[in-house]
Amino acid sequence: MASYYDEKKKCRAGTMDEDQFYSEAEAANAAYFRALLTAWTKAGGKLKWGAGGVGLRGPIKGTETGICFLAPRFAGKKDRIELACTALGKQIGKPALSQLEAALRAAAGEQALGNTMISIVEPGQLPAAKQKALSKAFIDLI
Repeated sequence: MASYYDEKKKCRAGTMDEDQFYSEAEAANAAYFRALLTAWTKAGGKLKWGAGGVGLRGPIKGTETGICFLAPRFAGKKDRIELACTALGKQIGKPALSQLEAALRAAAGEQALGNTMISIVEPGQLPAAKQKALSKAFIDLI
């Protein structure tokens, strides 16, 4: 079942698929997301579709680990990539997290918001070189 807004629970339910995901994202962000997902799976990463978007999962230290979540705009939020730094740091280690965070902030600049939870908003609006650097920061984890 496609993802939808459940009025009773006041949240999304069901499972989003690629078509819905790309159709709900702004065109430039959808193009970036498509390129990232293609590169991610080509590098050996996995995707986990949920009600509000897709999670990037990868083999870290022999364990499949959730790295980040990509979500199209919804409920006043812009297209974005979200990382829960505290949980991710426990999985990949603080040195790897620090390196990832520095690379993401260098690539995304002012579009990287937050500290313990980082949201990279509208990644498709970044210049092409910054988009490549952003994707590389994620791919380098696997």
